[in-house]
Amino acid sequence: MQTLKSYTTSIYLGICLALSLLWMYAATAKILEFDQFKIQMSQVSFLKPMADILVWFIPLLEYFLAALLLVSKTRRLALMGSAVLMSVFTVYIGGMISFSPELPCSCGGIINHLTWQQHLIFNLFFTGLAYWGCYRFKHFKINNI
Repeated sequence: MQTLKSYTTSIYLGICLALSLLWMYAATAKILEFDQFKIQMSQVSFLKPMADILVWFIPLLEYFLAALLLVSKTRRLALMGSAVLMSVFTVYIGGMISFSPELPCSCGGIINHLTWQQHLIFNLFFTGLAYWGCYRFKHFKINNI
């Protein structure tokens, strides 16, 4: 039984680390390419009224989630936040595929070079990881690591 718990704990910590690295990378890429990120956000008609706020809020939220994932007492909250934020991003990408596939992605970095379909698969994977991490936390009470 101890082996199963160590295996589960390792997977759980791996998920937290992967999500934390994803959030740090995504936020940093947006900050480094801030002007491009702002222009691309303002090109999306329904985001245009909020673009000036979102260009700051999104990277700050991503950094915040990354930090929370690294602290054992806040991991559960961070996993839930990651699952919600990844879900929002995934729905956004699905909408972009359906309604505006010609617009560039505003994600930044290497992710910016993915097609919308590749980005959707990428997001579905990380959304699944976040939800699985929430499930594991709830069912195995992994709150002391």
